Amino acid sequence: MKKPLMSNSIFEKSFMNSRISTEEMTMKEKILGYIIGPLGMLSLQAVINQLAELYYTEIFYIDQIFGVGTYLVMSWVTKIVSMFAGLLVAYIVEHSNSSQGKIRPFVLIGQVLCAVSGFLMFAIPEIGHVGMLIWVYVFNILYNGFGITMFLLRKNMITLATRNQDDRNQINLFDRVTAFMLVGVAVTMVVGSILYYTMLHGYPKENWLMVIGLIALVSIPLSLINYFYTKERVTLEAEDVEGALYNQENGTDWKRFLDLFKCKYWNMAFILTTLNLIVGNLQGYNLNTNFCTVILGANAENNYNLFYTIASGLPMGIGILLVYPLSKKFTIRKTTMAFALFCIIGCIMGLIVKGNFLGAVIAFFINNIGTLPVVYVLDSLLLSANDEVEYKFGFRPEGTVALAVTTAIATIISGAFAGVYETGLSYFGYQADLGMNQPRGVISWLYFIRYIIAIIQYVIIFVVLYFMNLEEKLPEMQKEIQARKESVSE
Repeated sequence: MKKPLMSNSIFEKSFMNSRISTEEMTMKEKILGYIIGPLGMLSLQAVINQLAELYYTEIFYIDQIFGVGTYLVMSWVTKIVSMFAGLLVAYIVEHSNSSQGKIRPFVLIGQVLCAVSGFLMFAIPEIGHVGMLIWVYVFNILYNGFGITMFLLRKNMITLATRNQDDRNQINLFDRVTAFMLVGVAVTMVVGSILYYTMLHGYPKENWLMVIGLIALVSIPLSLINYFYTKERVTLEAEDVEGALYNQENGTDWKRFLDLFKCKYWNMAFILTTLNLIVGNLQGYNLNTNFCTVILGANAENNYNLFYTIASGLPMGIGILLVYPLSKKFTIRKTTMAFALFCIIGCIMGLIVKGNFLGAVIAFFINNIGTLPVVYVLDSLLLSANDEVEYKFGFRPEGTVALAVTTAIATIISGAFAGVYETGLSYFGYQADLGMNQPRGVISWLYFIRYIIAIIQYVIIFVVLYFMNLEEKLPEMQKEIQARKESVSE
């Protein structure tokens, strides 16, 4: 019989064992594994997302050297490769087995690969035009196609770390605190609003390499903390039994793929996940900056952009204290539905106050309060839809080719909206040097993307969650899954 991949790897050495030995999750594991551990890699990812395009246009001059559209083509090639890489990684994960679980080893590999390839995306040697372009393609593909793909497997840890739904909700909250508050607000503000203007924009590439290199270097020891202080309890609870029922039914990849779409709650989770990806692609990275500049008249003197950014960051702090206890008392579903109304109200207010700066800041603040459950706790509910799959068909979809195919489908659907925002600006005649004096179409487009899209998004979230009573069903599902395992093991 062919041995599973990873069965004789370095991860079978005792020094690679998890430092977590308890059957139940502890606060030490939650803090080190889900707040501190991911901080380095998430920071590196956020900084690269912010600086890559700027570096290639301001320092490397990729379109000037190789022709207009070179960067866009490279971005699309990388996205296409990333989809195939996701399938390949899923195949490897599904056919791997180690005493550390299925996911944790690959997340660590992905983090180290991101640190190295992410730095080399910027450290481009003078090896001729063709050689430099090959270098850029190779390390962009290694970083985005393989490194990030393996790193993103970490989302599966929320449902594989424990079956306790309260613990899942809490570690999902901790993970989101790192991703959105510590990284999304703090790191983004420092790099985008401070470092970019003081030591990057207009400065030589050595400054850029120093920033990226330092963050990449720090990410490696933090990645080790992330690895050593997490544990896949669900994967390891009974590997001789796990999936036995499904194997008896001749569970091929194709059958697993079809079975996913036979699960009501999983389909609802897929719809919401894809919806959020679509909106993320539609709004792009520069919506806040463009909105502040064109609609609110932000410039270097009045610091409107900074105040507007703070209005988005303050609710994130409130959310830590507010969302988890509310979702624990009223369920994630009901809490998210209630907060969705705040988001809709904030967007309607933004359409009413239009260019009034104070009104726009208040509207954005209310809007961001409404997004808190989606940012902090909704993922925990959506990922728990995997339990329904195990309940109905006897296999867990995390790390399977079947789930990777659905992820690729969601990526293709949402990817069709990537660049739509920027294309809309160009179509309506946006010119950066015009500031607030843009054509009427540009102003209408910014309002549409900022507010109307968010209203549509949260109306759909409200409607889908109204029917998604998964939390009420989970205890009985978990009980049945456990009973099934015990009967098979006997």
